[in-house]
Amino acid sequence: MSELSSLYCKVKITKPQLEKFLNSPLEEPQLNENWLNFWDSRKMYSKSVLTKELLRTYNDNNNKEVIDGWIDYPEAMAFSDYDETTEEWHWGMMFFSENYVEMIPMFAFMVSLEKYVTESPDNFGIVFPFFWGDDGVNAYIYFENGKAILSPKVQVLKDIDSKFVQQTTDFLNKKWDELSKEMDLDNLD
Repeated sequence: MSELSSLYCKVKITKPQLEKFLNSPLEEPQLNENWLNFWDSRKMYSKSVLTKELLRTYNDNNNKEVIDGWIDYPEAMAFSDYDETTEEWHWGMMFFSENYVEMIPMFAFMVSLEKYVTESPDNFGIVFPFFWGDDGVNAYIYFENGKAILSPKVQVLKDIDSKFVQQTTDFLNKKWDELSKEMDLDNLD
């Protein structure tokens, strides 16, 4: 059995734009060349063809419900932190998924941020096995010229700018320290 990968996303976004994004309905992802190239670049067991039926979103009414749903699922150890000083939104989950088909709605959610973020070379999202010592990357999304791009080229951590890898591991280590203190160890079986 595979281990769950972690998800981390950091974007520059003004507070009004974040509120607008969170209160907006989910966007249906469009099966385009970026999705197809990304999918073709991934290695997975029993890989199926990426179709419109597989390319889907969550069943929530708006983006806030997606975030709240993950935060309300304690096993995910999800977080959503907005820094008003830097106008950066950090969000993700310590324990996300190991299955690409299950990851698709989150990738679509992340791509839909493209209309709301402030243009910055420091906007990115990553899904990778943070806890398991593997350097493979399930997904890397970067934002450029008003578009969110699922990178077909990023396969391992070395394919990503080392400053982003360091920011990610530093932030996830900090969140792990915070969230693990809140865990109810008596209910772990």
